[in-house]
Amino acid sequence: MKCSGLALSTALLSQGTKAHYIFSRLTVNNTLSTDFQYVRDVATNPDGHPEMFGKGFPLVDGLFDLSHVCGRSAFPVRNSSIQTAIIIAGDEVGFHLSGPYSEGDTYQPVIFHMGPGQVFLSKLPEGLTDLSEYDGKGDFFKIAYAGVKDNKFVLLNEQAMNFAIPVTTPPGKYLMRLEHWMADYRKGNSQWYVSCAHVEIKGSGGGKPSEFIKFPGAYSEEDPSIWFRDPNTGDFPKDSDGNIDLSNYVGPKPDVWAG
Repeated sequence: MKCSGLALSTALLSQGTKAHYIFSRLTVNNTLSTDFQYVRDVATNPDGHPEMFGKGFPLVDGLFDLSHVCGRSAFPVRNSSIQTAIIIAGDEVGFHLSGPYSEGDTYQPVIFHMGPGQVFLSKLPEGLTDLSEYDGKGDFFKIAYAGVKDNKFVLLNEQAMNFAIPVTTPPGKYLMRLEHWMADYRKGNSQWYVSCAHVEIKGSGGGKPSEFIKFPGAYSEEDPSIWFRDPNTGDFPKDSDGNIDLSNYVGPKPDVWAG
């Protein structure tokens, strides 16, 4: 089913004040963690919003801002009680949105921004013993991508981005980073949702990850994978009937390392 720009705008307005989200929970083989049990906590938006809602505000300060590594003010690590999730290579894992924002609230956020998601791993550098010491400025390789299928961003209306850890991933402690974004109608103001989890991957290994990148600064707002709107109107591409057409969208490099 194709979605018109008007229908999308109406859907967003219906979200009211709850139009934000944060990937604060981790699933490992369908077991769901609590908020920030394994995920680095982030700062709230400084505009006086309720804490959990404020943490869900997107990053809009530019692709070279340090918050694009792991989230708004995520390093030094804010949650001293953060744990490291033990994962066996090949396990099904997911970055899940937070639950209801406050006690008694029944609203479960869903991903409603149209845009892709990607997951990266960065191994704990030599010389460090704990992931809380790692600022995330090392090399990352991509292990998962969720883009367009049947003219729709596959994450739309989901509660999580789920994926599998490549079976031959070298064992060790990793910073596992998720990014999900939408190109704003104003060029240069793309909206980003970024989270990092502490994980230790076990298994036989044997793989050699490749195509490393670093954050922040891995992308440019001029990249059509990031800015996938019409440069003149700010609208998503349209077909001849005026419906959103994502058939030509191609995600950014690097390619997924499958192990």
